Amino acid sequence: MKKFMVMQLLLGLISGVFAAPAANVPDPEVFAAGKKIRDYTGVFPAHVKTVGMVTPGSYPVAKTIRNSAKLLKKAGYKVKIYPNALRAREKSDVGYYASMPAKYRIQDFEAAWNDKEIDMIICCRGGVGTEEVVAGVDWSKLPKRPELYLQGYSAVTSILCAMDGKGYGRPVAGPNVSSMSSLDPGMIPLMKKMYHGEEVGPFKLEALVPGNCSGKALAGLLSRFNKVAKTDYNVNTKGRIIFIESVFCKADKFRNELTELCNSKFFDGAAGIVFCHLTRGDKMEVLLPVLKEFAPKFKVPVYYGFPFGHHTKNLAIDFSREAVISNGVLTFPAVKK
Repeated sequence: MKKFMVMQLLLGLISGVFAAPAANVPDPEVFAAGKKIRDYTGVFPAHVKTVGMVTPGSYPVAKTIRNSAKLLKKAGYKVKIYPNALRAREKSDVGYYASMPAKYRIQDFEAAWNDKEIDMIICCRGGVGTEEVVAGVDWSKLPKRPELYLQGYSAVTSILCAMDGKGYGRPVAGPNVSSMSSLDPGMIPLMKKMYHGEEVGPFKLEALVPGNCSGKALAGLLSRFNKVAKTDYNVNTKGRIIFIESVFCKADKFRNELTELCNSKFFDGAAGIVFCHLTRGDKMEVLLPVLKEFAPKFKVPVYYGFPFGHHTKNLAIDFSREAVISNGVLTFPAVKK
């Protein structure tokens, strides 16, 4: 069964990493849901009873948020959608990357973080503006809450890295609320294993620079890692395996973003690098030469073909979990109790 799942994931990644967005929905985090059953029962750790939903970035598609909330409620979780999460757009806010004023996003983030009933926060949407939330929150007045999970991806990378660098909460790179109702059902059991400390994998990767390595995971969107590298978040990449995804990925832009991140010394001391979904742009045969050009510069093992990012196959990655790559196969070993 494990071998079958690995083969299915690998085929989906290498031969068709460009999952189509739902018809008439430009949001790159929303996919055609179809009629597949998605059951989130028992996915999160046992102490997670109440999930808070906030919008730290762009306006989400309200329907997708409500659909995902229904799935979580059906799974037995209490759901709190914070007051501004689905705030109506201002007339001047045009386009799917528009964001509501930062004060409302910061207000909801702080309210959810300080709500003792909330055991987990899932971000409704990425997009733009998450850096404003990180900059606007008074972290010194927030409890560190090491037991509080926060899940999101795309532009939420900024918040996850800030949490990691500042020592707040439990950052997990994984589906935003907007993606949960269209997530490939095969990802849900893997998400459950990630959250319950069980072994996750194995995943067969494609080698760019072969080699064995291990380290705590760090995952995010390439363009947001570039922003993080210019901040004082103090995210530590040393000894980490860095998982990188990209969306609207064109070869020239991809090359420029990698150059910028290399120049910032973001990769210095990393244990390994894994490129994940590179979607909604150039095909893999166009991007692969760029990967091959940069891979030797990292001076660590480099691989591609992992299911994380803007795709229906989007695995949740807990930053506290160790990843191990041995002979081109990646696993997250079970957590010792």
